[in-house]
Amino acid sequence: MNTKKIFFGLSTVLILMAAACTPNTAEDDQLYEQGIDKKDIVIK
Repeated sequence: MNTKKIFFGLSTVLILMAAACTPNTAEDDQLYEQGIDKKDIVIK
């Protein structure tokens, strides 16, 4: 029982660390850095 909790805790920490340490490059952010032309916005 105690071994299962330790194994589960360690695997959870490793999975969260792997998800947090994924590389985030500037190439991924280019999609969000595009400008918006104010003439294209239609307010009704």
